[in-house]
Amino acid sequence: MKKILISGLFLGLFSLQANADYVSPSNSISNQAARYSVMDVASLSQAAKSGQAGAQFYLGTKYEYGKDVKQDDKQAFAWYKSAADQGLTAAQLNVGRMLIDGKGTSKNEALGRQYLEKAASRGDNRASFNLAMLDEKKRNFIGAYQWYELSTRDGMLDNKVISLSEGKKTALAANLTQEQIRQARDRADRWIQGL
Repeated sequence: MKKILISGLFLGLFSLQANADYVSPSNSISNQAARYSVMDVASLSQAAKSGQAGAQFYLGTKYEYGKDVKQDDKQAFAWYKSAADQGLTAAQLNVGRMLIDGKGTSKNEALGRQYLEKAASRGDNRASFNLAMLDEKKRNFIGAYQWYELSTRDGMLDNKVISLSEGKKTALAANLTQEQIRQARDRADRWIQGL
């Protein structure tokens, strides 16, 4: 729980989109993150190279969307990964999606799942939602229900994700028995307890 709260506080620096999209910063962020979001590319690059995870994330965002630099998915992935490997949840979410989609890097669903699970373990319900979509696509409906269930109760809650997940759970319930739903909820409980 302590890990979720600390990560939730740090992630609070970044307001991110919910769904399979890659995330980018919004206008309502803390002073530290705001500093990075308005920093010129040279200063941001210097801060990123010095190991500042927030700067690495924002530099990755600039490269991904071609803002003030030439759009470059490989550079975006590299900077997101640097931030993700320092534990920045928003970057872990982006790295997971990029690995799964093969955007800016070689496609690697297994490694992408690992990054999404790291973000989910820190309470990012958007990561849980993405994991649910992966399982649903593979017709692993119990697994999908488990992740949708988690995305409705993770520590860093995005209301859009909660609403989407509730709808997805209702739709999946039509394909599952009550026992399978109970199983999925039990798996979600065990996953949280294992953190």
